[in-house]
Amino acid sequence: MWTTIFPPVCLGCERLLRHDEPLALCTRCHPLQAKLPDSLAERDGVRAAWSYDGPLSHAVVALKFAGALAGAGPLGRLLACDPRLLANRQGQPTDLVVPVPLHWRRRLARGFDQSEELARWALHHLARTHGRAPPLGRRVLARVQSTLPQTDLDASERALNVRDAFAIRKPERVRGRRVVVIDDVTTTGATAGACRAALLAAGAASVECLALLRAL
Repeated sequence: MWTTIFPPVCLGCERLLRHDEPLALCTRCHPLQAKLPDSLAERDGVRAAWSYDGPLSHAVVALKFAGALAGAGPLGRLLACDPRLLANRQGQPTDLVVPVPLHWRRRLARGFDQSEELARWALHHLARTHGRAPPLGRRVLARVQSTLPQTDLDASERALNVRDAFAIRKPERVRGRRVVVIDDVTTTGATAGACRAALLAAGAASVECLALLRAL
């Protein structure tokens, strides 16, 4: 019913897909998208399966800067493919999923938070396919400093830029919990690392970080 009203389209070229592939790319666009090798999939404390290039990077840019919210569902399904959303590397179940937040001014200007949208759709897909999903921690983590865009900075400047940029608004939801942090794109891992530090300081039992794409 849902796919009849909103038929799945390729994230790269917007052609209709014959079936709802997890990657949501057609046979023409799929070969243009690089999957990261194991040596690059987990780096700087952040896991990411796909490189920031090709059709998926265009889809993320369209989501963030052109308000293409229709792409959030297919992109979220990619995150749902990662087993760390359900359990950590020790096999213990995830208690809470927390998106990397935008500063309130940027969220107000954009109208939404792309990491929250990706996390929301990923959990929706998990609930449909596995019958269960951890809760989404909206407003648990807040960006309390309006930082410079990370894309304009080098690695050391990125770490300094986001130091103390995040604070826990609802520490009771974090304390003793196994948390997964969701981001759209990671480069040096500085943003996810700052989120992890804030969550661990608030008493989280463990913090895993997942990103949709990795910029190399």
